[in-house]
Parts: sequence; C-alpha cells; structure tokens
Amino acid sequence: MKISEVRSIIEKYSEGQLRLIISELYKAIPKAVKEKTDIDSILKNPNSLTQAMPKTRQKEVPDIELLKSETECFVDYAYKQYYLAPNRVVSKQNRPKWRFVVKRLYKDLLATSSDESNVPEATRLLEKLYQLLCYSCSYVLFSAYDSFESIGIAQEEFFHRVLSLKYHCEDKNAFIKNALLLMVDNSLNRYTLHEDLMQVILEFAKTPDLREMTIANCSELIETLKKEPSIQKGRQSNYDKWQSDYEREGKINTLTEMAFLSYARLYEYSEAISYFKANYCKADKEVTLYVLLRMLFELNQKDHFLQEYEGALADGINPRETLKKAYRFTREKGELPANLW
Repeated sequence: MKISEVRSIIEKYSEGQLRLIISELYKAIPKAVKEKTDIDSILKNPNSLTQAMPKTRQKEVPDIELLKSETECFVDYAYKQYYLAPNRVVSKQNRPKWRFVVKRLYKDLLATSSDESNVPEATRLLEKLYQLLCYSCSYVLFSAYDSFESIGIAQEEFFHRVLSLKYHCEDKNAFIKNALLLMVDNSLNRYTLHEDLMQVILEFAKTPDLREMTIANCSELIETLKKEPSIQKGRQSNYDKWQSDYEREGKINTLTEMAFLSYARLYEYSEAISYFKANYCKADKEVTLYVLLRMLFELNQKDHFLQEYEGALADGINPRETLKKAYRFTREKGELPANLW
C-alpha cells in the first residue's frame, strides 16, 4: 500500500487497536532493520519525526579574488624558476610541493566556476595555469620531467577543462579561434599529440556552423602565418632561422589537419583533400602523401585512399613500404587493412 492509504486506514482504529498493531509490527521488524532505522528512538521520542531535518550543508564556493591572487603569484614565481633554483622567495622544502599547489588551484578554479559570475575570471586563470604547464614541457621550471604527469592530470584533460569554461563565456567565433591558438601556440608533453587536442576541439564544434567556423579560422590563421616575415640571415644564427621556420611550418600543418578533420565531419572529403594539398608544408612529397593517406585510412575512406595513392604514383612519388602493403591488401580484399604498418 501507499503511505496515503495506510494513513487513511489507521484513522478508523481505536487507541487500543493502534497499540496492538504497533507492538505486532515491532515484533515483525528484523533486528538489523530496527538498528539501521533507529526504531527504538522513534518509539521513545515520536516528536523527533515532526522536527525539521537538518539542512544539507552547501559546499562553500572558493573565493575568486583569493584564487586570483594565489594563481597569479604561483605563475609568476614558476616562470622565475623559484620552484627550481635556490632563492629566498620559495624555501627549499616548499619547492617540490608545487605539484600540490597546482592540483589545489586546478580543483578550486573549477569549483568556483559553479558560480556563473566567476566563470570569466576562473577561465582566464585556468588558462594561465595550462599555458604555464605547457611552457614547462619545453623549458625547465620544475624538477619534474613532465609537469602534467606530476600533477596526475593528462594534458588532453586539462585542455578540455579550459575549453569547457571558455565555451560558456566566449562568443563562438572567438572561442574557436582561441581554442586553435591554444592548441598550436603551446608545447606538448611526451604523451600528447596535436591530434589528441584536435579531437577535443571537435567535441565542441558539434554543429555544421561551428565546423565551418573552424575551417574559416584555420584558413585565417594559416594566411597570417604564411605572411610572417622570415628571420633575416645575419641578425640571428642559422639555427634560430631554422627553428623559427620549423615552428611556423608545424603550426600551419597542424591547422591544415584540423581543417581537414572539420571537412571530414561535414562529410566533404574531396574538399578536405584539396584543402590539405593546398596548405600542407613538407618539402618531401612522400611524407605529405603519407600524412594524407594515414588520415584517410583512419577515416576508413577506402576509395579516396586508393585514388590518392594511384594519383601519387602517376606523379612519380614512391610511397613507403607500409603504404604499398596497405594498397595491395585493399586492392585484393576490397577493404582497408586493420592496421597501417
């Protein structure tokens, strides 16, 4: 019976009948249930049932101003290598504790973003923390070899958290552009690939409009990178010039792959291939072919894979052995192999 039916029935009974019912019910209740629900206390003090239940204590939202001060101070000290080299600001015993500081700030910044008014500032601070950890993957700021591994948060996950906050406080076009810049302008740790971060961005670019916006922003950023003046010989070493050109080429290629995947999400594979060929930068044509065929392979685009492979042969390109094996298998079996090696 429902409790409303029980109440309706017992209203008809006399006081004596109710005493009898209660005693019989009490005897029927198993001892474990009596202890768990504290039936004896209810019998001794029935008024406790009408007293207001204590309210669940709400978790306190961390103070955003305090977090701002702590985060900016930590970031400043870290860039100055105070958590690495001897100094009078951060004591020797506290330098190895930087990872616990990062984990606490990360947790508290996410917690404080539960208050909508804190989201923009929490986003800015979490992004600064992410950029610091990325920087430490290329330049030594801490004693640990891998900062993301040390704090127990994968770079891909941290990146996703930052974008989750940015998505809710930025205009969508600005969000896409900033997400792309956050991907290409920051270093990777040893376990992360740009492809991993691309997949994170694609999780937010779920609609055709956002995917087209991603392609447009990739194109804009690629054109900007192509127009950047090269380092002049004589002003800096040949190594600096090579490093600058290498980094710019890497960014262009990452953005090209990002646009390719966005086209693929729109099922516009021919446009994706054309875009890739027009923008990917590699002096070695075979390497460019391998990257293109690998992406088509991962997208299970058998017909385009065969078409691009055969077109490369006609252009005089000699594919590597793994591609030759994959091509032969596909021609014989009518489907792509399970692996590309």
